[in-house]
Amino acid sequence: MPLDTGRRAAAKQETRDALIAAALAEFAERGLDAPSLDAICARAGYTRGAFYVHFRDRDDLMVAVVEHALGSFLEAVLASGDEAHDLEHTVDRFAAALAHTLGQPAAGDTTLPLPATVSFARVLEGIARSPALRERFGELLAMARDRLAEVTVRGQRAGTLRADVAPEQVAFLLISLALGIMAGLDAGIPMDPAAARAAVLTLLARPA
Repeated sequence: MPLDTGRRAAAKQETRDALIAAALAEFAERGLDAPSLDAICARAGYTRGAFYVHFRDRDDLMVAVVEHALGSFLEAVLASGDEAHDLEHTVDRFAAALAHTLGQPAAGDTTLPLPATVSFARVLEGIARSPALRERFGELLAMARDRLAEVTVRGQRAGTLRADVAPEQVAFLLISLALGIMAGLDAGIPMDPAAARAAVLTLLARPA
């Protein structure tokens, strides 16, 4: 019986994941409004009945899609374990993610395969229209803020980061930079990941 329960749970998760992946692909190709639920379900290979097992409505699906896309990006950038204590490593990961997005990955770089996603402008458009999406987006940013602040505190205690700035403000600035870069990519503004990395580390490093 436990084995059957486990298989059912795995199959249910597989269906949910397939619907999210299909919606992500549809939104990336056609925008937030054009794809119908029927098109998303057909792309995933499931019926509308299966859709309503997992999501209340289109807004509920949108929340799951944005959570998946941004959550994957944040997990790629914000290291875990011992590496999470090193803000320089986190900045390096963000620069690598930016380079990967721009099609400039380092030789042999396979560590940050970012998923296809909707443009940031479309995400913001959806946030403006959906209170549920706005709430979840805020929660994801708060999670990133807390983790970045914790990394900053550890760096300050270790003496590698300047101690005259509040960790929460460092986190706020880094998140603001990330959001600005995402908007810049949408606008086609040229980006230099290596230069951005060097500038951030110079600003945060403890004075010699």
